[in-house]
Amino acid sequence: MKRINICIVGIIPVIMLITSCAFLSNLTGGGKANSDELDTAIREASTYLNTRIPKGNKVAFINISGGYPDLADYILSDLSKHGVNDGAFSVVDRAQLEHVRAELNFNLSGEVSDQSAQEIGKMIGAQTIVSGSVRKIGASYRLDIKAIEVQTASVQGQWNRNIPNSATIDALTENTGGAGGTASSGSASSGNTAAAAPAAIANGTYTFWPRPQAIKAGIPVSAYIIKIVVNGRYMVFYMTNIERGTGNMRASPGYWYIGNNVLLTNLDRPSQTWRPASHRDSPEGEILSFDSVTTARFSLECSWNGITIYEEVNLDDAEYEL
Repeated sequence: MKRINICIVGIIPVIMLITSCAFLSNLTGGGKANSDELDTAIREASTYLNTRIPKGNKVAFINISGGYPDLADYILSDLSKHGVNDGAFSVVDRAQLEHVRAELNFNLSGEVSDQSAQEIGKMIGAQTIVSGSVRKIGASYRLDIKAIEVQTASVQGQWNRNIPNSATIDALTENTGGAGGTASSGSASSGNTAAAAPAAIANGTYTFWPRPQAIKAGIPVSAYIIKIVVNGRYMVFYMTNIERGTGNMRASPGYWYIGNNVLLTNLDRPSQTWRPASHRDSPEGEILSFDSVTTARFSLECSWNGITIYEEVNLDDAEYEL
């Protein structure tokens, strides 16, 4: 009898140790199946923001563009939660943001220009605004986060990461009107039938006469599209400040300060948008390149120094040269 008791006493601590290890592993995500790359990425973004935003600032988490409303809300909610719990800065209440959203009619998962985000920040008394974007790239999703100082518009920090698809992301992207930059993401109608991918835009040079002209506050300005060149995955715009020939866009009141200020929008599917892949000046004018545009009918808008926009450009109306 004593011998049996001794064996039990020796076994119990081992069982407890094994059980404790398994429990701790589940708690900490030690098992790969229990880990979630999306949650990990959001936590990393929050930790980064803690190092970039001045301690004690009042911060508003504005929007995550890309056309995935549920995913955007999930990311914003967790960023806000981490911001509150970490205590590095104060966070604008989501209810207050919802009130502003309703008043200004902006979408948490839609495009909000830096200038508009600044105005929102000023309305709610924030010192820093945080916005971002999420887009599908193959089997992954690219998450970009940016913090901007409200008064000066200076960028306090930028963070990004590619996140593998997961069951969580699948569930959060079911409710979507389509994501920017991805021909096959989302659905064009209700139900489970995916929208057919649009036909590829033919390579070549597209020119217009008269040239597409931008407007600012409803008034035409000296900003024209000379031509658009489609080359593989890239759509390249050549722009000038004169109606004929080439000139200097920097001399134009419609001059575009390129960066994250320019937005190309699919007019047939407005939730689908693109930001510039590159930009440079040349003897032919200003050159602006977009990656993987999948529409021939679009608007082009710049939010720097007031809204300047080409309201509609349609490659089907252009002269085409192979």
